[in-house]
Amino acid sequence: MEGKRVALIRSCASTLRFIGAYFVANLQAAMEYRVAFWGQIVTMLGSDFLWLFFWWSYFHQFPLVNGWQQTDVVVIWSISALGIGLGNAIFGNVQMLAQIVMTGGLDAYLGMPRYALLHVCISATNPSAWGDVLFALGAYVAFLHPNPLTLLLFLLLGAMVSLIFSSFLAIFGSLAFFLGNTDGLVQQMMGVLVMFATYPMNIFNGATRVLLFTIIPAGFISFVPLQLLHRLTWPLIGAMVSFTLLITLSAAGFFHLGLRRYESGNLMGMQN
Repeated sequence: MEGKRVALIRSCASTLRFIGAYFVANLQAAMEYRVAFWGQIVTMLGSDFLWLFFWWSYFHQFPLVNGWQQTDVVVIWSISALGIGLGNAIFGNVQMLAQIVMTGGLDAYLGMPRYALLHVCISATNPSAWGDVLFALGAYVAFLHPNPLTLLLFLLLGAMVSLIFSSFLAIFGSLAFFLGNTDGLVQQMMGVLVMFATYPMNIFNGATRVLLFTIIPAGFISFVPLQLLHRLTWPLIGAMVSFTLLITLSAAGFFHLGLRRYESGNLMGMQN
């Protein structure tokens, strides 16, 4: 038992080093074009702050709407931006999974010792995602003035949100194994998830609310983290951790199931 535990720890440490090495390499590659890199970041920052300004103006006229106040909107925008930003920065290639499957691009990953889905996801980054991350940290600190423990909780929740977001896209990307090219579907579902995650959850009721905690996990992107940042409770943190593990394992299982239907593209090339 002790030997298995040590082996598991070593495997996790090796995987984290692998992700870290890719993360650094992707960041260095993106910064080769510094003007474009910072231009994308500034553009994303401007877009995020524009939406936040819209909600600030709205709550300036209506300080309390169905139990929600201005700081609540700041929190859901901040945690959503942090999680989605980290997801796009670290697992930036997950949006291209469907296209990679359809073009036979998985050949370059299946011949390597690392797990193919993880390798695909971390092999590219989205520079504009850093605009989301900077916005999230800046807005949360400036408006909420958190203490160090609350800020640490905010970062941990952002990490879980990034896994939920990336796993959600991986599941729909893996549909390409069964349905053909689902690249457009992935982009549409990502837009739907982001839209629902950045609106106050109390405006949704009934079946729509159930949908936002299951098939479209917007509730776990913003609403559950908001409640945890208001008041940390063990049942709620357990639900957040459990759902993160569930959707991550579901994405891995669905991808593995799809691999059985995968037909090689016979690509005689190597991954850059």
